[in-house]
Amino acid sequence: MRLFKTIFIIFFCYLISSCSFIKTGYNNAPKLTIWWLNDYFNLTPTQTQALEPALNNLHNWHRQQQMPEIITLLNSMQTVFASDNVTADAVCKQVQAFKFSIYTLQIETIPIIIKVAPTLSHQQMARFQKKLDKRAQKWKSQWWQDSEKEQLAARFDKAKDVAKKVYGDLSNDQLTLIKQRLAQANIKPAISYNEIIRRNNDAINILNALQDVNQNSDHSNNVGSEPNADQLAEAKSKLVQAVFDRLQKSPNIIYQQYATEIAKNSCETIANLHATASAKQRSHAKKWIDDYIVQLTALQI
Repeated sequence: MRLFKTIFIIFFCYLISSCSFIKTGYNNAPKLTIWWLNDYFNLTPTQTQALEPALNNLHNWHRQQQMPEIITLLNSMQTVFASDNVTADAVCKQVQAFKFSIYTLQIETIPIIIKVAPTLSHQQMARFQKKLDKRAQKWKSQWWQDSEKEQLAARFDKAKDVAKKVYGDLSNDQLTLIKQRLAQANIKPAISYNEIIRRNNDAINILNALQDVNQNSDHSNNVGSEPNADQLAEAKSKLVQAVFDRLQKSPNIIYQQYATEIAKNSCETIANLHATASAKQRSHAKKWIDDYIVQLTALQI
């Protein structure tokens, strides 16, 4: 039940590696990003030098523009969960708001991707492909067990851990509720895995496409037909944005329908769980969100 976890933490942690080190992680986000990219591509010194100022600018933009929006969303989430009657629609609305925030960040990375993609060598692309394959296999080992019983058990453990972080100790009835909702979710890991492979291929294809655009542009210059720089930049931007759009809404109709069903089930589970929360548990959840608001507010400085 990955979305269950996503709902509660992805909007806090998509720029940093661990939520327990928010200040250190966020303030060093550009360096951490380069470290992450180096693991995927084995960057050259020239590529690293080109990335550093671009990532610093992106980080400044996020701190000034998006961090206040995230804090506003957290306050909105706090208001929703302060209600005695939290609906699944209200939960899903919060999720969509945070997903859009992530999408906005992705769009801001487009110039960086356009700048670096043409510099990637065949060896670096091959390394990237291997890393994506390895990541896909890791997902499979975590989320696609041999039997349905094992799949439900693995998802229950993860969902329980996240719920405990938010609400504290859970009652037996609440644990049973989570188990029942998971059993009703009709989890189909094969569909998710196929989407992961599609996304990995999409990432490889878009980097190759950006390299082809540059090569075609160089050929045009050599034969005397110079392309318009603005049109070329716009074409590249559209290529990359299309990838992010497909992350938001997969072109695979089967996956899109499945993801919608799982999201609905997840939002209903959270709403149902919150309805059973005691005053102590709701206080725990409020403090959990408040702590993030305080920490993220401090990062705006």
